Amino acid sequence: MTATTHTIYEGKFSAREVEPNRTPGVARQLAAGSSTSNQALTATCSRISIRAVTADIRYSIGSSAQTASASTSHFIAQNERLELVVPEGANIAVIRDASTDGVLELTELL
Repeated sequence: MTATTHTIYEGKFSAREVEPNRTPGVARQLAAGSSTSNQALTATCSRISIRAVTADIRYSIGSSAQTASASTSHFIAQNERLELVVPEGANIAVIRDASTDGVLELTELL
């Protein structure tokens, strides 16, 4: 069997290479209301899994305190789950997308 090389993962991904699952670390529930709220993540966290509960949510991730915007920040739909790479020492800010408050379930992956 010949593996096909793609430029997806550090320029060297093949069907024979599989990234192992990460170990769940700190679990957080971030309230997404009418004003933005910021949460610092564990300094060594490099990936997160997020899921929007009860509402559509907007979020912003960066290496310092963040401010989420209800119109221009990244969007996650209610009940959607995403896994994201984050910089070390990351912060995440959340805000509701419309008029319904929600919760962003966040798991830091080690």
